[in-house]
Amino acid sequence: MSDVSGISAAVAGAAVPKAIGDEGADAVKAFRTALSFESMLLKEMLSEALPESPTGSSAEEGFGGGEEGSAYTAMPTAVSLPETVAEAVVGAGGLGLATQMYTSFEGVG
Repeated sequence: MSDVSGISAAVAGAAVPKAIGDEGADAVKAFRTALSFESMLLKEMLSEALPESPTGSSAEEGFGGGEEGSAYTAMPTAVSLPETVAEAVVGAGGLGLATQMYTSFEGVG
């Protein structure tokens, strides 16, 4: 599954808050697990908000007209827009949900 490996790479490359990093390898692993959950949740939410193939004339008109001129249909299909956005957000440290989950699960704070 290419979408899982892309998000996994984003999670692996994401910055870990210093306080969590100072707690050791197990804390970093737990944080990355929470960040992985956040990325999957974000991707699912974006998939609902940004469907892969817009239907209806208004969606097609918004992307440049008919099938031939549609910028949306010309996008590469290997990586979806929701996955790309989720990877970018997670790679930048996420939305903060992972940190809250880690803090809650670890009893920190």
